[in-house]
Amino acid sequence: MVQGIPIETIYLYVLIACAGIAVLLVIFGDVFDFDGPIDPMLIIPWLAFTSLFGYLGEQLLDWGHLFLFIVSGAIAAILVFFLNFYVLMPMKNAESTISISEKDMEGTQATVITPIPVSGMGEIQLKSVTGSMSRPAALYAPQEKPINRGEQVLIIEVKERVCYVVPYKGSLQL
Repeated sequence: MVQGIPIETIYLYVLIACAGIAVLLVIFGDVFDFDGPIDPMLIIPWLAFTSLFGYLGEQLLDWGHLFLFIVSGAIAAILVFFLNFYVLMPMKNAESTISISEKDMEGTQATVITPIPVSGMGEIQLKSVTGSMSRPAALYAPQEKPINRGEQVLIIEVKERVCYVVPYKGSLQL
């Protein structure tokens, strides 16, 4: 008992509160950007698992309260590690669309649809499995002549949604 309240009741209330907060984090978790050292997406499941195993342990086992809390916390830490490693981190790294990412564009071939002047920007078109997309483009290295419409270019780098390209004749020249 803690100040007249049974331990099982405390575990149960913490579990119910964590379940409610977890629902709110699932709904509104993307609105807030948690970049601090403590991520609520990991603390709330740890508290929930600790209270769940503590509640079950108090009901089923006759161990000491402190030992049961430590064992519950250790099991919860292991489960939260696996949750973070196999669920949360891959979800954070996943693309939100099925289109190609900017990093994947680098090194690919594209077609010029608006001529790219020597010191200016034009537009290129990329074709991928999911369709085609157009992006603004500029020359990666200084060139002597502009790149005309219909010519092939190679994307070297993508910065701030602008593709930096060089002329590309193809890898097989006969």
